[in-house]
Amino acid sequence: MSAAIAPAELAEVRRSRRHPRPTQFDYLHVRRLVADLRHALVGLDGEIHDILDVYCGSRPYDDLLPAGARCTSLDVVGNPYGVADVVTNEFLPFSDASFDLVTCFEAFHYVENPQDGIGELRRVLRPGGAVVVSVPFVWEYDRTILEHRYTGPELADLFRGWERVRVVENGGRAIAWATLTGSLLAQARDRLPRAVRGAFAPVFLALNGCGAVLDRAERRSSGDVTLPMNLLLTARRPHDG
Repeated sequence: MSAAIAPAELAEVRRSRRHPRPTQFDYLHVRRLVADLRHALVGLDGEIHDILDVYCGSRPYDDLLPAGARCTSLDVVGNPYGVADVVTNEFLPFSDASFDLVTCFEAFHYVENPQDGIGELRRVLRPGGAVVVSVPFVWEYDRTILEHRYTGPELADLFRGWERVRVVENGGRAIAWATLTGSLLAQARDRLPRAVRGAFAPVFLALNGCGAVLDRAERRSSGDVTLPMNLLLTARRPHDG
């Protein structure tokens, strides 16, 4: 089992996921994801008393969840952050109809059998309850770990039979280009002595500035062909099923 990371490191991880800085290599990607998550969560209607956060990681988005609701966080054995309420390799060991909202931020692609996983999401939700799921599309993956990649239509189709299914693309080609270019530069930076790594900050700042300009231009155009950085899905369990 992995040891929990130090509090200062945990705080920095949360900050980088919730309040990204323009000198971060993935600033544009995280900024768009946070903005779309906020919009999706604020847009939820109905009473939300109980929330389940699946594969919670460092829990950077707790403050975006509906105020006053009880949140139960779950993660797998070996998670290094040590902030999950429930630690288990069993997927959703909870009673039927236990939650009004289930979230899974940047982690559903690790579910080995997505159909079974979605069935479990539906089972633990109360009728009319909502699910918010975000997954990467253009992003690195670990060759040793099973992951899935979903297109927008494919992700929506997995939730066929749910109500009010909506998929939002968290950034397109410009943000994907800036993030992947920044990732390459970050790999080069991390091979250098710590004393000189700060020199990359203005490079990332310039890259993100260029990416932001290209993103604004891209959003003015439309078409059926896209290359999103990330996908965000919201859906509701039907009241009658």
